[in-house]
Amino acid sequence: MEYIGKTVMTQPIIGDITYTHNQSSVSNTWTITHNLNRFPSVTVVDSTNTIVVGTVVYNSVNQLTITFFSSGSALAFSGKAYLN
Repeated sequence: MEYIGKTVMTQPIIGDITYTHNQSSVSNTWTITHNLNRFPSVTVVDSTNTIVVGTVVYNSVNQLTITFFSSGSALAFSGKAYLN
């Protein structure tokens, strides 16, 4: 099926549709291998469940890297990344 030049999914996703990454060590760069076979949306929270914004780079359909900065300096922390 085509819709405005894009292929539309006609079958449901089979397998995992979400992935939670636990970053236990403090770092300003998180490399996440998720094996979702797509480019998921990403929400990051710190250890107090406050949302943190980072720069997401999709390395492949199964891996991404998130880098965090605050006022031009590296921002290192631990937390979770929710991918879906």
